[in-house]
Amino acid sequence: MWPVAATVAAVLLAGVAPARGKQLYGTIKLDGETPEHYISKFSINQEGYIKGKLKTENDEPFTTGGLSMFLFNAEDWPEYAKKVTCMDRANLAKYRFQIGRGGEGGQDASADEERRASYQMRTFDGHFEFTRALHVEDGLVWYIVIADCSLEQIYHDVPPIVFDVELMNGESHLPAEEFGLAWVYTALVVILVLAGGYGFTLVQEQKSNLGSLHLIVKLLLLAYALNLVSTSLECTHLWIYAANGKGSWFFNKLGELIQASFCVVVNFVLLCLACGWTLTQEATTASFMEAFRDPAKLFQFVTVGGFQVPAIVGAPSSLVVVLFAGSFMIVEAIDVVTSNKDDDFSKFHAHDSAAGTTLMILNVIFCALFVYSITNTIKVVPPRLKSFCWSLTVAGVLWFLVTPALVVVAPMLGKVWRHRFVTAGSVFMQTSSLLMMCRLFLTSSTEYYKLSSMANMGTMLGLNNGPATRGSGKSID
Repeated sequence: MWPVAATVAAVLLAGVAPARGKQLYGTIKLDGETPEHYISKFSINQEGYIKGKLKTENDEPFTTGGLSMFLFNAEDWPEYAKKVTCMDRANLAKYRFQIGRGGEGGQDASADEERRASYQMRTFDGHFEFTRALHVEDGLVWYIVIADCSLEQIYHDVPPIVFDVELMNGESHLPAEEFGLAWVYTALVVILVLAGGYGFTLVQEQKSNLGSLHLIVKLLLLAYALNLVSTSLECTHLWIYAANGKGSWFFNKLGELIQASFCVVVNFVLLCLACGWTLTQEATTASFMEAFRDPAKLFQFVTVGGFQVPAIVGAPSSLVVVLFAGSFMIVEAIDVVTSNKDDDFSKFHAHDSAAGTTLMILNVIFCALFVYSITNTIKVVPPRLKSFCWSLTVAGVLWFLVTPALVVVAPMLGKVWRHRFVTAGSVFMQTSSLLMMCRLFLTSSTEYYKLSSMANMGTMLGLNNGPATRGSGKSID
C-alpha cells in the first residue's frame, strides 16, 4: 500500500539525512508603515538556537538605524497585537537581538539601547549571518519577529531582505510540541497494518458465510482505509520534516482533511446504529433522524416531480444526513485553513481557531443526538441486545467527547505538552475505537451478529431478503 511505502521511505530518509533545524525562507520588505515582520513561533525543551543568514536582494550595503530580532515569550505575545508602535513592541519583547553588531553576528540590547539605535543611521553590509542561543530557563515557547524601528523615526528606504533562518531544539529539528509524535504515528501505522491483516481474514470469512458484505461493514472498511491513509500522510510529513526541516504542507493538510472524512464516516455509523439500524424495525427516534434508521435506502433512487433522483437528496429527512456530513467537512476545511496562523508547525488535531471551537461544539451536539436515539432504541431491542447497546452507548460517548474533553483539559498542562496530549490522545482513542468496532461487526461469534439482521443480509447494500424478526424484537438492515 502506497501510504505505508511512503511512511517507510520517509523514516529511512530521516535516518540517513543530516539533522537540520526548522528551515524558514522568504523575503521581507520593511518600511515606515510595516517596520516589523513576523518570522515564526518555536518551542524548545532543551538548549537551542536561532541561526540566520540575511542579505539584500542585490547584495549591496544599505543604510538604516539597525535590524533587530525581537524574541517574545508566550505570556507576553498576546499583547503584541495591542501595541501601536514598533518601539512599544520592542519594550514588550523579552529580548532584543541587534543583528550585525557585536560577536556572533549580533548582540542583545536593552529597550533603551534599541530606542537610541533607531535614531542613529549607519551602513550595513549587504550580507551577514547571526546566531542567537535559546535557553530553557528563559522560556520554552518563543515568537520571533525581525524589525527595524528606525523606519518609524527617520524617513528612509530599506531594500528587500532575503532571509534564511534555522531553528534548533537542542540536537532536534522538531519543535518541543511535536517531540515524539513521529514515533506515535509510526506505531499507529504499524498497528493499523497488522490489524488490517487480521481484518482481511475476517472479511473473507464473512463473505464466505453471507455471500457479500453488509453495508455497515463496507462503511467501517472505508473508515479504516481513511484512517490508515490519514495517519500515514501525517507520519510521512513528520519524518520528512525531521529530514529537511520543512516537512510537507500538502501531506499535512491532506491528512487532516482525510482524517475529517474518517470521523464523518464513523459518526454516521454510530448515529445510524443509535437510531436502530440492524437492531429493530420499530421507530425509535425523532422524525428528522429517520434517514439514519436505514442508510441503505440513501443509495436508492426515488421519483421527485417525475424524475429519478438519489434518495439522499430527494427525501426531506435524508437532507439531514447531507447537512450533518457537509457541515462537519466544511467547518473542518475552514479549521485547516485558519488554525495556527502564528504557530511553529501546521499541527494535526490543533483546533485552536473559531472553526476548531465549532467542531468541538458539533461533536457535543452529535453526542447528544446519539445518546437520545440509543436510549430510545434500548427500550425496544431484544433483551440479549441490551448489553450490546449499553456497550455501544459507552463507546459512542467516548468517541464523540474524547477530543473535546482533551481540548478542555489541555490548558492545564504546560504549553509544550498541550498539542502532544490532544493529538496522541485523540488518534489513539479514535483508532482503538475503530478497531474494536470492526472486530465487533466482522466476528460472527458476537451477540450482535447473532441477534441483529446482519446474519440475514442478502444484498450488497444490506437489504434484508430473509426473515424480518429475530428473537423477541424486529430487525432491519
